[in-house]
Amino acid sequence: MEPQPRRSNVYGVIACQGDSLTYGSRDPDGMSYPLYLGRILSQKHSQTWVTTNFGVPGECWSDLWRRNYHELLSVPEAGEVCLWMGTNDAWKDRSFEQSSIACEAVLDQCRALGRFVYLATLPGKRGFGAPREPWTMNDGIAKLNDLYRKIAERRKLAIVDLEELPVEHFCDGIHLTQAGNKWVAEKFAAAIEARR
Repeated sequence: MEPQPRRSNVYGVIACQGDSLTYGSRDPDGMSYPLYLGRILSQKHSQTWVTTNFGVPGECWSDLWRRNYHELLSVPEAGEVCLWMGTNDAWKDRSFEQSSIACEAVLDQCRALGRFVYLATLPGKRGFGAPREPWTMNDGIAKLNDLYRKIAERRKLAIVDLEELPVEHFCDGIHLTQAGNKWVAEKFAAAIEARR
C-alpha cells in the first residue's frame, strides 16, 4: 500500500471568486487581495490560512455561474467563499434583471456545496485615470450594491462593504493599487474574524 501524503495543519481555506479586481489586474508584482487575505489571517492568528484566487478579468455574473460549481468542487476543503463580482455587469450595461438571476444562481451553487459566502459591494468607477465613458455604470453599481445587501440579509450571508474604498487606492479609476488590495483584504479578514 502506498503511503498517503501527510496533510499540513491548515486552519482555513477560502475560495476567492470574482473578476479583474479579485485577480489583481494592474498590480506590478502580480499581487491581489486574496494573496494578502491569506497572509493577514496567517500572520495575525499564527495559523496557516490558504486562499485560492479564482478571479477572471472581464467576467460577469453569468460567466462565474458557468465555472463556479466546478471551481468549488476543486477545493472541497474551502468552506468559505469571498465573492466580489458585478463591475463588468455594470460596465457592459448587462440587464440588471439577468445579472440578478445569475448572481442568485451562483449563490445557489455555493449553498448546494455547503459554502458560506462573504458577498462584497462594489466601489464603482472614480478618481484620476478613470475611463471617460460610461459613467452611467456607477448607477448600475449602486443598484447591484442595493441588491447585494438585500440578498445578504435574506440568505444570511456576510456583507463586506467595499463601496467606500478610498479614491487614492485606485490606479486607473477601476483597478487597485497594492495598498488598495491590502485594504480590501483587511475588510474581508474583518468579516471572516467577526463570524468566528
